[in-house]
Formats: sequence, structure tokens, C-alpha cells
Amino acid sequence: MPGRNLAKPFAIAGFILAEIYMVFTVLGNYGHETQPLPMPPLADAVATPAGTPPPLSAKVMRVLVGAVFFGPFGALAGTGVGLLISGLRGDFRERPNEPAQAARQSGNGPPR
Repeated sequence: MPGRNLAKPFAIAGFILAEIYMVFTVLGNYGHETQPLPMPPLADAVATPAGTPPPLSAKVMRVLVGAVFFGPFGALAGTGVGLLISGLRGDFRERPNEPAQAARQSGNGPPR
């Protein structure tokens, strides 16, 4: 019986961790701004002072766009780590002392 392939659970964990990381990255502060952030010029807009939080619609759009990129790349990284760990464990060979293997060799088991 071959060993367990750990790529799938690691991919799921990578996806979840990437989405958590995305929320902290996207919704975190930029830092200590001394100048106002660049904004497109509008006719009736007044310059917003430094430190003004972005509107909720901008935060939601950032989260949605970030989720599209962070999640799949986190799953890819998790898949790679899972494959590496599965390979390092090195248990992909069939073990001859398994009952199904012994039954197949004696001719009493189900056909392949």
C-alpha cells in the first residue's frame, strides 16, 4: 500500500494561511505618512489629510482583488511543500506484508 500523499492537506493549509496573510497585508496600515496619499484629481474633492483611512469600498475591493492572487499562490506553495515532505518521508513503495498484497500473490484475492 503506497504511503499517504501530503500534497492535498498542505495545499488546503497553504490556501487558508495565504488568505489570512492577505487580510493582514491588505487591511494593514501603510505606515507613518507625512504627505497625503496620491488621489486622482476630482472637481469637487478637497485634499484629504495624511492618516485619513481609505473608504470602505476601497478596502473591500482590495480584499477581493487580493483574494484572487494570494489564495491560489498559497495553495501552490502548500502543494510544493506537501510534495517535498511526502518525498522526504519516502514511503511510496508497496509493502509486501500487506494482506491484500499477500492475497493477490496467492491467487485468492480480487483481480487487478
